[in-house]
Amino acid sequence: MKFFLFAVLLIVVAPTLVLCQSKQSDKAAKELMQIERDWVTASLKRDKAWLERFFADEFISTHPTSGTIKNKVREIADTIDETQTPDSMTLGEMKVIVAGKTAIVTGKAFETGGVHKLADRNRGYLFTDTFIKRGGRWQLLASHSSRLPEKDIIKIEK
Repeated sequence: MKFFLFAVLLIVVAPTLVLCQSKQSDKAAKELMQIERDWVTASLKRDKAWLERFFADEFISTHPTSGTIKNKVREIADTIDETQTPDSMTLGEMKVIVAGKTAIVTGKAFETGGVHKLADRNRGYLFTDTFIKRGGRWQLLASHSSRLPEKDIIKIEK
């Protein structure tokens, strides 16, 4: 009899738990996509205070344009350097995977202008960003981007 009650309880409760988990993941996914958009805004405005809160202290990134691996300090310094700030940036479609307090966001990013050392004025990237939730907020722990072929780059109209 106890087994029967347990089985009935499991059948009733399990779908509710899955539904709640799904809603939490959907909420986190929307929040993370907004954070990605906020990062674009903060980068264009060279908002150092926002960037310092956004990047985890252990942050590491790989960049296809500079061919370097950067830490938090270098990433912020390069982002607020007006000679490297793009004239415009936009994000394409993004996908989010949430696993507890860790999340991965993949997508496409497009930029034009800036980065004075580059000959190509319009650039596109595939990116993978890894976030961790600490103290109730998401921080970027790692970022990797790869250049898109020229045929896949969307030109941004200002």
